[in-house]
Amino acid sequence: MFTRSFLSMLFIIQFLHPAFLFGLFLLAIPIILHLFSFKRYKKVYFSNFNFLAALQQQKKNSSKLKNLLLLLLRLAVIACIVLAFASPYLTSERRQVATEQPQVVIYADNSFSMTNTGSQGSLLEEAKKQLFDLVNSYPTGTGFRLLTNETVNQLLLNKDQLLQMLGNLKISPASKSLAQVWKEISELTKNQTSTIFIVSDFQKKEEDLQPLVSDSTAETILLVLKPENLNNIYIDQIYFDQTFHKKDQNDRIHISIVNASDREFHHIPVTLSLNDKKKSIHQIDLPANSQKILDISYQNVEEGFYKGTVEVSDFPMIFDNKFYFSYGTNGNANILYVWQNRANPYFGKLFSDSTTFNFTSTPVGQTANLLLSRYHLIILDGVANRSSGFENTLEEYLRDGGNLFILPGEMPIENQNQLLQKIQAPIWGSRDTGTVISQIETQASLFRDVFEQEDSKAVLPHVHHFYPLSLPDHSEKLLQDKRNHTLLASQTFGKGNIYVSAFSYDPENSDMVYHPLFVPLLVNMAFNVNSTLNTSYFLNSDQPVILNNKNYTENIPLQVRRTDKTFEFVSEIRKDFSGNLLLSNAHNIQDAGLYEAVQEERVVDALAWNYDRSESQMTFYSEEDLAKYFPAARIENIKTTQLDKNSQLIKEIVLHDNNKYLTPWFLVLAVILLLLEQVVWRRKLQ
Repeated sequence: MFTRSFLSMLFIIQFLHPAFLFGLFLLAIPIILHLFSFKRYKKVYFSNFNFLAALQQQKKNSSKLKNLLLLLLRLAVIACIVLAFASPYLTSERRQVATEQPQVVIYADNSFSMTNTGSQGSLLEEAKKQLFDLVNSYPTGTGFRLLTNETVNQLLLNKDQLLQMLGNLKISPASKSLAQVWKEISELTKNQTSTIFIVSDFQKKEEDLQPLVSDSTAETILLVLKPENLNNIYIDQIYFDQTFHKKDQNDRIHISIVNASDREFHHIPVTLSLNDKKKSIHQIDLPANSQKILDISYQNVEEGFYKGTVEVSDFPMIFDNKFYFSYGTNGNANILYVWQNRANPYFGKLFSDSTTFNFTSTPVGQTANLLLSRYHLIILDGVANRSSGFENTLEEYLRDGGNLFILPGEMPIENQNQLLQKIQAPIWGSRDTGTVISQIETQASLFRDVFEQEDSKAVLPHVHHFYPLSLPDHSEKLLQDKRNHTLLASQTFGKGNIYVSAFSYDPENSDMVYHPLFVPLLVNMAFNVNSTLNTSYFLNSDQPVILNNKNYTENIPLQVRRTDKTFEFVSEIRKDFSGNLLLSNAHNIQDAGLYEAVQEERVVDALAWNYDRSESQMTFYSEEDLAKYFPAARIENIKTTQLDKNSQLIKEIVLHDNNKYLTPWFLVLAVILLLLEQVVWRRKLQ
């Protein structure tokens, strides 16, 4: 039974460096020396040999046995030394199933959470130290694969290559869930003998993990790094009261600040900067595990683009301390007033009296050569006779983000409804008479900055005749009368806004042009532009990046560059079905910050990117959770206060890896055989 087990073990022994086995030819040297002895004999004279006959025969037999035993011991010593240099190892049953060479697969978590601190510095540096120990514990010739939060490395690396890559490993804004990491590892190790090391703090990114079953040819070891800091304060998001911005407008920014810890913080400074100038500094108190909204008001005193930063003071998790945003203001709004029979002079009076607006009035018959995209607001006053080309141009204008205000005229209302139906706007019903505006939707974006407080006794405009509006889905009622007839409604179409009035603003029909409501109503329509443009984006997001196309010129290369000019690239632009101007290669941007889209040194748009906040919450999987998700894995807790013990643990893990290396045993056996050879050599024959 023992012989059979020993022979079976010999059959499964493999060698990491089989070339050294040629050293077994050295066994011929002691054999040759044994067969051809060059010892010179000394003559001894005896008077009588009879009494030595039996003794000589006995010593001769003992000498042959001793020499043969010495030969075997010396051969065994040489063989053990040669086999030790060849690095013999035993292959386990699960490795015999595999068809490829064994490999070591390492996932090194280099996400933002690994900037957290232990007692010896950042978790990433501690992880790199443990990985250096791990890699150096494997013999030369071992194949490695390295996974990080960037791309999956498909190459098989040797020890030196892997050590170099680990030395260059840095924190990345990319983040992967545990399920995603395991999926990538499974694809690399499918049907291949592997040892898998996952080195991470195992921060929670999702709660619906299912037990992850590894392949039978893979062994999984989880090295869990425990952060000592569990406190983090970060800016979650920002938003504004209004979606449009203009010069001399009072803006209010809402800043969402989160305290993701069990500790209460007081007098945390929050700084708002605009265009590289500090605008204001506020202090805020944050209870444990809370979220607060800080409101800051300021005035847009300049035209152009605003590039802003909101910052909170916190350490060591600093990647989420800043939130970047941007938006554009319009100092001058271009207004196009199109009329059918006669112009209403009050529109021209409103817009022409201010340097903020450029007002153009034209009859519908002279619109063929107008470039509609340059206008912020187009007013159609009683226009019924329109060409199909003009209608198509209006539709494209709306898709690109324009604002269209439509008023009924004296022509048959059915003719005018054709355009409304085409652009999916509210349509006019049968004519009605005598009504008064009684309800204003003060929370609508069109009126949000108009009223400081509601006045139920306010006198609102009268209307002689009107056409009650029939509203499609997702329309917004802006003005109503006491009978709940909608007198003004808004509807989005593409990126643009459609405003439809149920009545004419002709002074003979309504006193709207004399009412204080007339001015903010039209002015806000003119400035309600770019409502679909985002103030900021998150890196590694699938959200489309939409550029402001008001300043964009076709067929001129557009570059996106960081405002500090440390990074830039040539952008790839395309339009979607709604006419949005999309930045196709936004994935080139890897760092949060403020950027500009530039054509021939002319700024087309200002853009802002932020790091994803999924790494901001200080919640981690416990060892019990990991044991549930990885039922067959070995889980080890790496404590940053026990560096030497961690190194010993790493060596122990490698020692108990799937390959059982026998080199030390063969060296020990060689020493034992050498000592035994000395004992036999010094033993005198009886």
